[in-house]
Amino acid sequence: MGWLFAQKILCLFEVDLKGPAALPCEARLAVDYCRLDARSWATQRYTSHIPDRHLFAARFARGEQFWTAQREDKILSYCWATQEPVEIGEVRCVISPRGDEIYLYDAFTFAEYRGQSLYPALLQQILAASRQQGLGRALIFVLSDNTASIRGVQKAGFREFQRITCRNILGFARYTYRPLLN
Repeated sequence: MGWLFAQKILCLFEVDLKGPAALPCEARLAVDYCRLDARSWATQRYTSHIPDRHLFAARFARGEQFWTAQREDKILSYCWATQEPVEIGEVRCVISPRGDEIYLYDAFTFAEYRGQSLYPALLQQILAASRQQGLGRALIFVLSDNTASIRGVQKAGFREFQRITCRNILGFARYTYRPLLN
């Protein structure tokens, strides 16, 4: 039945990087925040637990950023960030950030470290670095049924500005945007 009709709702969140920063969110574990590039990733210890490692070389080659929260060289939480076009697989679209935007995606916190505010604290590290770069806006998108991720995004200071409903009917996608934007 899933191939006949499927529906996903994607919540779009933003932070105005020119405005005031949100209240700081501290992780409840002592961690180091790192932005890894291809060279530092190649020497990173304890990576066998990271899914989709085969994608990393291509992402680094496109200039994407890999941000981590680590403890004793073990990655506990991570998030990718890019200013380049990238696919949003959940709704089969490509986002092309404007020159002053950064898009955060593919974030993950390993189960044994959830509930420690690692995710929102890591997002705030990325936001602070993006502010220092002079960027104007940060974006992150979350499926509406991922309530834990939505809480973390909001705790980091993001606010929802739109929802996209993607209805897939017999393989054809139809999109509805609420609210409509000019």
